[in-house]
This record gives sequence, C-alpha cells and structure tokens, in this order.
Amino acid sequence: MLSQKIIAFLVGTLITSSTIAASEIPIPRSVAGDKGKYYLLEKKKSRAIVRALHKRVGVDSVGYTLTETNCKTMKMRELGYSEDSPSSIKENPTKWFELVPGSSKSDLANFICR
Repeated sequence: MLSQKIIAFLVGTLITSSTIAASEIPIPRSVAGDKGKYYLLEKKKSRAIVRALHKRVGVDSVGYTLTETNCKTMKMRELGYSEDSPSSIKENPTKWFELVPGSSKSDLANFICR
C-alpha cells in the first residue's frame, strides 16, 4: 500500500514537472555573451502581430516581459515587465521600436515570427 502511494506521488510529480518544462520553450540566441537564459512562455498571433510573454533567467534575477511584435515590419513594443511574476505585469506599452540585430529582443522576434 505504501509503495503504491509512493509510485502515485512520483508519477504525479513527473507529470507536473514535464508540464511546467513543456511550457517554457528555450529561445535560441544568435550571439554569445549574455549570461541569461530566455524562455518563451506564451505566444498569441493576430494577423501580423504576435503577443508574447517571455522569461529571462539571469545570474541573480528572473524577469518576465510582455511584448508585441509586428512580423511584417519586424518592429516591437514592450507592453510590461515584472520581476515578480507574469500576473504582476502592469501593461504600459512603449512606442514601436526597431530591433537591434543580435539583441535578445531581435532573437525573440525572429523566433516567434518564423
């Protein structure tokens, strides 16, 4: 009986872990040097505009950024940022901006617009 409970617990833990891991898609970087790791958490497309939530795991912090990217013009705007959680993001959109080749935002745009 105890072994069945242990097995059930382990299976539940593995399923939960794989679900969490599956929802964090690594964003490939085009340039080495940034010590942070980037993960796509959500992506919603409406015509040429892609709304994306991504996470940066740095050496000493974790940040969540919500963006919109126009895949036709390859311009982006930041909708909000939080170091607490995605639900803590307060939307305050920036103006649309040009992407710098090799930047994390450029890599995000190329990844979500392909």
